[in-house]
Amino acid sequence: MSLIDKISDQAPTLTVSERKLVENVIESPKSAALGTAGELAKAVGVHEATASRLAKKLGYESYAAFRDALRDEFIATRETATRFERTIAENTSDSILGKLARDEAQALGGIEEFISPDQLANVGSMLMKATRIFIYGYGNAEVLALMLVKRFRRFGKEVQQLNTSPRGLAEQMLGLESGDVVLSFAFRRPPRSYGALIETAKEVGAKTIIISGKSGALLAPRPDILLTAPRSGDPDAFQTLTVPMTVCNAIVIAAGLTAKEESLKKLDRLGQLIERFE
Repeated sequence: MSLIDKISDQAPTLTVSERKLVENVIESPKSAALGTAGELAKAVGVHEATASRLAKKLGYESYAAFRDALRDEFIATRETATRFERTIAENTSDSILGKLARDEAQALGGIEEFISPDQLANVGSMLMKATRIFIYGYGNAEVLALMLVKRFRRFGKEVQQLNTSPRGLAEQMLGLESGDVVLSFAFRRPPRSYGALIETAKEVGAKTIIISGKSGALLAPRPDILLTAPRSGDPDAFQTLTVPMTVCNAIVIAAGLTAKEESLKKLDRLGQLIERFE
């Protein structure tokens, strides 16, 4: 079980101080992996004992064992990403554009530390096998939801973008059934109606997928699949949609690859229909 999965399992039981530690670890896993319990605790303003208690709550015998797990999971050789980060970092411009580009590059360069190819393949397969796909994006995430709706309709899937009003959402969820998949976004905090959405899906046997930022592991109730990665290389920087947009595009490609022949046929048919309607 990955660290993110362990945190998700324990999310409902975490104290406020433990949640602060978890957010720091998710945000900067390498720093936590190379530091001590005292350094991690000091970084977020909690007592050192809290770090040891968190490690044990997550199933590790000691903070040292927890730190070893962090090293195994998050410290790896990333030659391509490292070269890319170095190239961007050489830009000494103090402009907004230059700073934003460096932050985005750092976040994108480390994305595979959080989301694996197997996870993407699993999500792509689940969506292509779904009877229907329901996509929920609240606030800034609405544009991502719309993009996925359009992409999967091109694959011939029955897709609905969920209403953001409670009453409209309830009406759409009335027909939710086993075999359907609900995909939602959750960034700084769970979107409105998140809990009700996940609970309703679980009641009928529909699968749930969440694309989130650093706080994803703290979501409760837990979705069936969680894809979580920090949205910026600088935790204090402006948080954009570049990382989740990249995740969405990767899901679309992974989905197409899981049903390559069928996807190509649908896209070819779509091209024919576009010519007819135009």
